[in-house]
Amino acid sequence: MGIRPFFELLGPEGCARLRAAVMDMNTAYDPEVRMHCPQAEVVYDLFHVVAKYGREVIDRVRVDEANRLRGDRAARKVVKSSRWLLPRNRENVKREADQIRLEELLAANKALMTVYVLKDDLKTLWDYRHRGYARRFWPGIRR
Repeated sequence: MGIRPFFELLGPEGCARLRAAVMDMNTAYDPEVRMHCPQAEVVYDLFHVVAKYGREVIDRVRVDEANRLRGDRAARKVVKSSRWLLPRNRENVKREADQIRLEELLAANKALMTVYVLKDDLKTLWDYRHRGYARRFWPGIRR
């Protein structure tokens, strides 16, 4: 079942008062909100934004780095084997061996370190409640 019944229950007056709609990144939700409440801002939840960043940015950089290291089999293997390690938060890496592996990987590969740090910055950015503060934290933000 979609979310259209929600908007039907809310009615035109309720939709007109809606200022923001927080949702996961299900592709069916966004168009429904925009159709019924075009003035409402769509806000995606942090978990899904970070997960998408992991899938589309971190993993892409990891694959590109593995391809770049074709001539160095040992380094390539380290990068390729980090698929499930890189999306994790440092505090969630419990095994000491994984902590060491993550630190060594990030120290040895600037591109992976950059996307890993940007993931943390994305989460920090999420906590700002005022656009001006967020823009000062991350000056490249548009809008």
